[in-house]
Amino acid sequence: MTEAATRDLVFISYSHKDKKWFDDLKTHLEPLVREQNLKIWEDTQIRPGAIWRDEIEKALSAAKVAVLLVSPTFLSSKFINQNELPVLLDAAKTEGVHILWVPLQASNYKATAIEKYQAVYPTDRPLKQITAAKRDTAWVEVCNNITAVMNC
Repeated sequence: MTEAATRDLVFISYSHKDKKWFDDLKTHLEPLVREQNLKIWEDTQIRPGAIWRDEIEKALSAAKVAVLLVSPTFLSSKFINQNELPVLLDAAKTEGVHILWVPLQASNYKATAIEKYQAVYPTDRPLKQITAAKRDTAWVEVCNNITAVMNC
């Protein structure tokens, strides 16, 4: 029997079709990774030859915070909806994992289980609909929320 994983990392869930948004978030998180030793996990860390599903499951079980980059492609992803979201939402209920979701563009999020969680940024102003300067401000707000949750 294995020991329960320590929940000490930030799991980023996104559709690969939204990679540009994921890259923007990673850029804004980098100072926190470097200066505050924030542990981030995302699927690009899976090495060739690794059993990728096992790696994802291990990361899901170690997540203290789940950052969901929500778009229509995120919501329509079979993999996310069958493998990541159920685990994260269950852990939010049973183990206190924090769900921080970011509306990238208008989507049918209200038809999903994430609807009951407060978005980090206003849902009536998805990131795709605001200026680049305001997007940077929004990413800083996301980073501040991640830091606050990780430090509590």
